[in-house]
Amino acid sequence: MNKMGLILLSVALIVLTLAACSNNRSTSGSGDTAEETGLVNGQPGTTTGANPGEEEATSSSGKKTIIFSSFWPNEQYEQAAKAYEAAHPDISIKLQYGLSEEYSDDGGGKQTDSDIEKFTASTNAAMLAGKGPDLLDLRYLAADDYERHHLLEDLQSRMAGDKTFNKMNYFANVLDGGNSETGQFSLPLSFSLSGMVGDKAAIAATGVKFDDRAWTWDDFMTTGRELVAAKGKYDAAVVSGEGYQVGGTDYFVRSIVADNYGRFVDETSRKASFDSPAFAGLLKQIKSMYNDGVAGSNGRGYFINVSILSPEDYLTSLHAFGDETAFYVKPHADEEAAGTSFETRADIGINANSKVKDAAWDFLKYLMDHTSIGLPINKERFHDAIQLLKEQGTITPPSIDSQHSKPFNVDGAQLDQLEGFADAAARKRNESGKVLDIVAANTDAFFTGQKSAEDVARLIQNKAMTVLNE
Repeated sequence: MNKMGLILLSVALIVLTLAACSNNRSTSGSGDTAEETGLVNGQPGTTTGANPGEEEATSSSGKKTIIFSSFWPNEQYEQAAKAYEAAHPDISIKLQYGLSEEYSDDGGGKQTDSDIEKFTASTNAAMLAGKGPDLLDLRYLAADDYERHHLLEDLQSRMAGDKTFNKMNYFANVLDGGNSETGQFSLPLSFSLSGMVGDKAAIAATGVKFDDRAWTWDDFMTTGRELVAAKGKYDAAVVSGEGYQVGGTDYFVRSIVADNYGRFVDETSRKASFDSPAFAGLLKQIKSMYNDGVAGSNGRGYFINVSILSPEDYLTSLHAFGDETAFYVKPHADEEAAGTSFETRADIGINANSKVKDAAWDFLKYLMDHTSIGLPINKERFHDAIQLLKEQGTITPPSIDSQHSKPFNVDGAQLDQLEGFADAAARKRNESGKVLDIVAANTDAFFTGQKSAEDVARLIQNKAMTVLNE
């Protein structure tokens, strides 16, 4: 959860209360004057650096105006807006970006950080004042706080009441990933998958059998011990880390908690359950994995953790780790559903105080059906991306340092398996945030024998609750 967003929301609670009591939504909480600083990879009518929502809902020409705010400029958003406007002459879509200038690795980082702070501050202030954009790409924003203070439209009700909306057109488990007890307040345009790439040939040589579509962590422990005992190609079953980056026990714990984030953290209700026997048991299980050689912190193992961001990234990840590799589903806890871990991306919400909510909802549906970002949430767009990659025929991976990568042929059979992993998406992942930082920073005391698992669990619980209630 964004720290700046939390601070501003806490400071502005009085503003929110007064606005709710008076039902006066005509004043802005930021006090700043909207400033257009030019285009960043944008189309005409696209602004950057502007205060979100500083536009009238209906223009002098009688058109309804949808203000769509996103920190990062996005060509697909722009193309969708132009196409939607062409099909709906009574609608004007105004894109507002938070990035003030094109990002570059040479000196662009500081400016980007400054832009993110300004973007979150101005958006939070506008939302709290009952204004703000009509449609929001929620990256960097305090979406859970927006939800808790009823600043976002309930899209669960929208979907249920719209006869033109068919959930069967989307990856349903991913689509429902944002559900809570109070509703669903954002919908993703895309998602990523978290799993493992395994050396299929080396695994087959050991003779060890397993079912990764259903295995629990206990099953993985058994399989891992068998792989290690086989004295095959690798010393460990899995190496802590992500892709080429190898990590220690802190990373391993963080990764597993990220894959099962909802089991230990409810950010909307501001509750954590790290002091449960389940978390202490997880720590003990991970320690056993290291003691038994099932998990390692250097070199290679039979498996390596990966995140799949797109069809091209899927094949590139498989290719990077050998000629005979496969994607495997990560193990799950006994209490959790079997299936692939996933993370939603390009999460879009509708301002509950928007004057054009119906139009914003219609455009959001259009975005879901006409954008192909990463792994598209729309199944037809997903199939299009797969087919396009097959027709492309080859992939040239990104160059690493000064080494130029060689192109490789697209494996259609491997690519056809990707949809099955997407259909099996079951556990929503959260790979960033202060709570995960706390988990990673405080588990070493257990693994080095300084504290018990229960003591570490209580320490993490106390710190997590402090952060969640800031």
